[in-house]
Amino acid sequence: MYWCWVSPLITAHKKVNMKTVTLNVKGISQGQWSSFLLELNLMKKAWKPYGVEVELKAHSIKRIIAQGTNNGESIKKNRRGSK
Repeated sequence: MYWCWVSPLITAHKKVNMKTVTLNVKGISQGQWSSFLLELNLMKKAWKPYGVEVELKAHSIKRIIAQGTNNGESIKKNRRGSK
C-alpha cells in the first residue's frame, strides 16, 4: 500500500461587488460626446489607485481616447519640413 501526502489547495476568492450604470445621452454634439468620454476616462484613471476597476463601453471609444490623449508627437513625426 502506497501512502502519499497531498497538500490541500487553498484558494481565496475576493468578493466581487460589481455595479453597473447605463447612461443614455441625448442632445449632445460629437465634440461634446468626445469630451464626455474623455472625462469619464480621466475619472477611471483617478479611481484606479483606490482599487476601483471601471470598464467603459461605447462606439469607437478606443479611437476617441487615443486621439484625445495623444500629445501631438505622431503629428510632428509625420509633418514634412518646410523648405
